[in-house]
Order: sequence, then C-alpha cells, then structure tokens
Amino acid sequence: MIWKEMKQKDISVSDIAAALEISKTKAQEMLNAATIDILTLVRVSEFLNYNFFSYYESGKVFSKIELQEKKRLTAEVDRLKALLTEKNKALELQERLNKIQLSTISLLEKGQFR
Repeated sequence: MIWKEMKQKDISVSDIAAALEISKTKAQEMLNAATIDILTLVRVSEFLNYNFFSYYESGKVFSKIELQEKKRLTAEVDRLKALLTEKNKALELQERLNKIQLSTISLLEKGQFR
C-alpha cells in the first residue's frame, strides 16, 4: 500500500528516509517488511498525506474496540454527571449555610449595638 502511494506521488525511498530522518537502507527495510510500527505508519501517512489506517477502520477488531470504548466513555460520562449533581447539591447547601450565618451575624450585631 505504501509503495503504491509512493509511486502515485512520485516519492522515492530517499524522500521517505529524509522525512522520517532515517537512513535510506533503514527506509528500504521498513518498506519491505511484513509489519510496520504504528507510529512509523502514522508518520508515513502524514508525509504521504494518505490515511493507511482507513483500510482497517471498518474491520471487526476496530468495531469491537469502538464499542468497548463507547461503553467505557458512556460509563465515565454517567459517573461525572453524578459527581456534578453531588457537587451542585453541596454548593446549594453551602449557600444556604452562608445565608444562615449572615443572618445570625446580623442578629448578633443588632443585639450588640442596642
């Protein structure tokens, strides 16, 4: 896939090597390897302005990961909403306590100056 994009965009192994700041030999080995490091693939994708991950986005593995991540995030949102509700209740109680304290202080001051 990478070779195809390189050919279409007339990009050489030397160009890839320079972009990734690696030797031409290392770039050649990387391009001929059966696997590639994800971070390297990200950098190659950025350099070639092509999303090589799109081939895998519709696969079952990503669907399961997306579903699990969605469930995890939904649970986290629910937890945060509950915390926010509790925080708001605590703030309301604090405001009521402040009003009562101000009222008490006012009554004490009135009694003190009579």
